[in-house]
Amino acid sequence: MIQHVLFDGIEAIQASNDHLQLLLIPSFGSNVISLVDLKTGQELLVKPDSFAALKESPILHGIPVLFPPNRIEGGTFTFNNVIHEFPINEIGKHHIHGFVYDQPWDVTAQKEEDGIITIETAIGLHEPEIYKDVLIHLTYELSGQVLRQKAIVKNNGSESFPWGIGYHTVFRFDEAVSTFSLTNKSQWTLSEEAIPTGEQVPGEPFHNKNIQGVPLDDAFAAVEQGNEAVLTNNETGQMIKYQTDSSFKHWVVYNGNGHEGFLCPEPYTCITNAFNMDLPHETTGLRVLQPGEEDRVTAQIEIAHPQ
Repeated sequence: MIQHVLFDGIEAIQASNDHLQLLLIPSFGSNVISLVDLKTGQELLVKPDSFAALKESPILHGIPVLFPPNRIEGGTFTFNNVIHEFPINEIGKHHIHGFVYDQPWDVTAQKEEDGIITIETAIGLHEPEIYKDVLIHLTYELSGQVLRQKAIVKNNGSESFPWGIGYHTVFRFDEAVSTFSLTNKSQWTLSEEAIPTGEQVPGEPFHNKNIQGVPLDDAFAAVEQGNEAVLTNNETGQMIKYQTDSSFKHWVVYNGNGHEGFLCPEPYTCITNAFNMDLPHETTGLRVLQPGEEDRVTAQIEIAHPQ
């Protein structure tokens, strides 16, 4: 079922099947600000209390879309011998999280067919200059116990551009009774400002790990197949499986101080500051779209309960 509703006076779309209910605000980042497990009635995401709270802290509510994800050191990079400057919006030094997470998106389609609910939104960028001809389509699908996220990035211009996309997904996470698992093959060494140095070390294994009181703001290289983050509530047995296709080559994991009741496993197609790293694109995940080209990436959130 698809309904048009208001969230604190703002137009929103509510969609539900027998298992999940989502609440999407197209006019603010095409952000899914709520995802409810209807079997338990539990809110799975950190939902804002008001639209003002969402605007004040857009990255720590729901599923913000990052294009490009995370930091560009100094807000500056060079591509095709041209220096590009992005706005400085983080600690007075860097650009962070891109250009779409708080912008209005257009709803381009919504339907329910063969048991699958589909909502499509799109945004065309006009700035910064390098992205003035970018078109991003984002499709959310509700199918059974799965919320699927499909993104298409298209170059409608006459010049190539580098890009990456990610999701700063903010799950509610009861540290006292929950554990975390993550498939990763290595961990990026980060500076004090959470920018990769270019070096990687063997990744710390995350397998049903208790991370209560363990502050995380870490970056990992993902495995090629079977890539997933899993949040398990050991009290109820509920599992949230966040899975991606092989386009997502990295995870950033953030949980504040480890006592704040949230956990962000953030799938990225490219690592933080990939635009400035002197490493192969295969390593950083940075992609380049030529004029007229488009690329597609998919991630999904699946809810599982004990039998």
